[in-house]
Amino acid sequence: MAEEGGVFKKNKDKEKEVDEGRRTFLKTLAVSSVILASADLLSILRVLGPAKLKIPKWPKLKICNVKDLKPKVPVEFNYPLTITPNLLIKLGKKVPGGVGLDQDIVAYSRLCQHLGCIVEFLPEGKCDKYPDRDILYCPCHAGYYDADDKAKVLAGPPPYPLPQVILDVDENGDIYAVKMGPPVIYGVTPKGSDEVWRDLLLAPTKIVKGTG
Repeated sequence: MAEEGGVFKKNKDKEKEVDEGRRTFLKTLAVSSVILASADLLSILRVLGPAKLKIPKWPKLKICNVKDLKPKVPVEFNYPLTITPNLLIKLGKKVPGGVGLDQDIVAYSRLCQHLGCIVEFLPEGKCDKYPDRDILYCPCHAGYYDADDKAKVLAGPPPYPLPQVILDVDENGDIYAVKMGPPVIYGVTPKGSDEVWRDLLLAPTKIVKGTG
């Protein structure tokens, strides 16, 4: 009986080893399947990613020449979309983000960040509320932006500054719009986003035609 008991115990031990081996194998197989599936997913994403997430280049648009500018007289142009208006202004004093020899030329979106109304330019001395500054003013709900300092909000309901158009001046004095700074232009969601390329992604058929 003792011998039969010993054989029985050995058989049990072998069955236990087989069960543990089977469980280990199944675990290894499951982990391997997950890894392979992840690898396949990554491969698919690598193939589809560039096509799905390709970001159009910013258009380079000629606006005017520095010789055409008069101090405090705005020049209107649309950029980066055919439906997004902007103002280019020679302020006659050095300002943040200004270009040209005097670093006094800037451009901003005309779409108020409150509800998308069109802002107006009020040169220094023409705004009773801020007589010592150049102002971009929204007449719809009295929004005031500082044209002398990156169109920051001075007063009123606008939650964000006006987006600044990034400008470039070549050796001939031609002024180009080359990009938009943050936040995103009003009307392109999400509001206040710093991912300004959404302007191009969401309306690719309305991008202005580059001239640079």
